[in-house]
Amino acid sequence: MTAQTWWLDPGFIAFDTETTGIDAATDRIVTAAAIAFVNGEPVDVRSWLIKVDIPIPQASTAVHGITDDMCQRDGVDQAAALVELRDTLDGGLPVVAFNAAFDLGMLAGNLARIGAAPLRNEIAICPMIVDKHFNKYVRGSNQRRLAPTAERYGLDFNDDDWHGAEPDAVMAGRILLAELAAYPDMRAMSPVQLAEGVQLWRTQQEAEFQTWLASRRTL
Repeated sequence: MTAQTWWLDPGFIAFDTETTGIDAATDRIVTAAAIAFVNGEPVDVRSWLIKVDIPIPQASTAVHGITDDMCQRDGVDQAAALVELRDTLDGGLPVVAFNAAFDLGMLAGNLARIGAAPLRNEIAICPMIVDKHFNKYVRGSNQRRLAPTAERYGLDFNDDDWHGAEPDAVMAGRILLAELAAYPDMRAMSPVQLAEGVQLWRTQQEAEFQTWLASRRTL
């Protein structure tokens, strides 16, 4: 079985969250989506609207559109949803998330808060880190975010759906597939090798960023 065949079948799970904020220690996952990709297409969509136990800041609602009323009226039990989400991601397929460190960090923080066991799946692949590694020189501010990254790979998206967990997860999966098509070195890697590469590249990228910040302070 070749690496490319593996990626198309059995596939991977694309994952995204929308939250009350950016601090994994104190913020909550409000919505999440886990979408199974098989043969390059999303075939199974699971999503959760969670009844969180803290108010949703207006600034967060402005991003994802979920209000306190919607959350309390239509959301499901927080602990049950988080455990179900964890078990879905632990189903045996690699997890793909754009800015995976954020989404997986939020899930880890939320699971720890309710006293639940952590995610076991260690095969996590971040298309944002992949893009930074293979496509190093991108000009302009904020061009590594999801929407401009999708545009660079020729992917269409609906502005009205942006910043929803389901469409963002789908786009993360489509970006990964576009990267696999664009970069032959990726296709030669197994999923485990690619996940390990992503961890290494992320560490290198953070070190390079800190070096750049230090150089700016000396100017």
